[in-house]
Amino acid sequence: MAISDTPHIAIQDQIPHNHCYGCGNENPKGLHIKSFWMDENVAYCDFRPQSHHCAGPTHFLNGGIISTIIDCHCVCMAISKGYQLQGRETGEGEHVWFATGKLNVSFLKPVPINKAVTLRAEVIEASEKKIVIACELFSDEIVCCCAEVIAVKVPNEWFGSS
Repeated sequence: MAISDTPHIAIQDQIPHNHCYGCGNENPKGLHIKSFWMDENVAYCDFRPQSHHCAGPTHFLNGGIISTIIDCHCVCMAISKGYQLQGRETGEGEHVWFATGKLNVSFLKPVPINKAVTLRAEVIEASEKKIVIACELFSDEIVCCCAEVIAVKVPNEWFGSS
């Protein structure tokens, strides 16, 4: 199965029953991030902060929002990769769910709130039960944050309607 089969459809739009605040297309009040595969192991996400996403200083993006978009981008990649490891399109057949096992974010520079940010992440290690992803957050092509996300497979029962 090639990731390029669905190059223009966001990963999040292929994951059924996703009510997550950061990435769930079924959460009307969420951030609604959209991630797209660049190749089999690399995906990107562009996010446009809004003024209410501010930190204490209103010209910088809040660290919790930064952590949320990194976490959601990477976990959605892990879910999609989980389907890929089973030779299926994302969302096809029995649900595949991963959740955050570990999120380690390094804040290198303040992130301006008045500019779009881009996340670029790469699958470093992938198995049926654990996927490790490295992610960088860019503002104006400058790396402002880097992160490692360890996503672990969870049973469908966690999500109720599976």
